[in-house]
Amino acid sequence: MQISAKIAGIQVGDSSPVRIMGIINLSPESFYTGSVYTKMNEIVIQAKEMVKQGCDILDIGGRSTAPGVDPISVKVEKERVLPVLKSLLDEISIPISVDTQYAEVAQEALKFGCHIINDVSGLRTDPKVVEVIKEYDCPLIIMATDKVPGDRLRISDIMDALAKSISFATTNGVNPNRLIVDPGIGRWVSSKTYEYNLQIINRLQQLRDHGKPILVGISRKSFIGDILQKSQPADRLMGSLAATAIAVYNGAHIIRTHDVGATCDIVKISQTLRNAAHE
Repeated sequence: MQISAKIAGIQVGDSSPVRIMGIINLSPESFYTGSVYTKMNEIVIQAKEMVKQGCDILDIGGRSTAPGVDPISVKVEKERVLPVLKSLLDEISIPISVDTQYAEVAQEALKFGCHIINDVSGLRTDPKVVEVIKEYDCPLIIMATDKVPGDRLRISDIMDALAKSISFATTNGVNPNRLIVDPGIGRWVSSKTYEYNLQIINRLQQLRDHGKPILVGISRKSFIGDILQKSQPADRLMGSLAATAIAVYNGAHIIRTHDVGATCDIVKISQTLRNAAHE
């Protein structure tokens, strides 16, 4: 089965270059403080630099989903995201994704002109997100989730959670060609140790059964630190790139990263090797 889709005007899939999604983090509570930007001029400069380095999509989010972080209100999330979204839409030309689990945020972001919604809860936190996606007919990234974001451990459970989210979305009128799947790599819950994450990366090909582009986010996550015994996210770049290279070789179509320039290089090598293996 050949996987191919047009996402916000960008061709994504088996026959296309692996796409790079650059992270613009607006939440001071984030696990990686080096990725957080709060001043508008800094945000715009960083976004432009990511585009210059080869970023295909920007992903902005105002709410940290790191374990143990106190939740913020939808009001605060909107106050963080919407002004930045407006400024970036005026300054850059690549598609912008908004990372949110809430219909109210998604609705206003899409009204402003954002192109993609990235829901790490897989439509579990706020099922009304599906109504917004249907209304705007926009791409939707759904992460494998049962009760809280990223809580599925084994690949079989991840496949099942994604199937349920896909079914819920399409049953409620979302265009199936607008969906992207994310297995939810990372220590989203305490029980998701690095062994589970390595299994996901090694068995990424199984996600192809859903027939959707596969997005993977590994960048500087704690499971990399667990393996390397590096407690600080700032020290996890090399480990992140190594795991990302394998994820691309195993079939990832979109890579979400804090480090666009370095990631572009390893993605090109990994995809070239992957293509050569299938000639």
